[in-house]
Amino acid sequence: MTDDVPPLLPPDELPPTRAVSDLDRFWRSLKGRWGFSRPQLWCVVFGPLGEWTSIFLKIEDCPEQPDAATVVNLVDVLTTVVVDSVPGGSVAMMYARPGPDDRRADDREWARELDGAGRRAPIDVWPVFLANDERVRIAAPDDLAA
Repeated sequence: MTDDVPPLLPPDELPPTRAVSDLDRFWRSLKGRWGFSRPQLWCVVFGPLGEWTSIFLKIEDCPEQPDAATVVNLVDVLTTVVVDSVPGGSVAMMYARPGPDDRRADDREWARELDGAGRRAPIDVWPVFLANDERVRIAAPDDLAA
């Protein structure tokens, strides 16, 4: 995976998301060349074949540290959406914040909470991604270690 920004295509024109490299391209394409004005969480639901469903949630003004109960509730809501509206679909989540790519403790905490809630969900949840003004990247094993 590179940090080059792919061509900015509308989500419905992107190829299906079938591998982590596809998800990396998807997030980088959505982010574009711009940064973030405040911490936020992006969530997307893909169809059973990795296709765009237009179900996209952007939560702005996220706290610096995640609240575990709130993250679990969010994943529960996303699970309900998939089960009720997109059977066989999947969920992807990305925590984004303004600033440089300095791998902050808060980034790792968000990655751990999102990953943990996703692993407990009874649906397919993609690996968590992290983003900042400089870069989009998958949450590495070191980010997820306690």
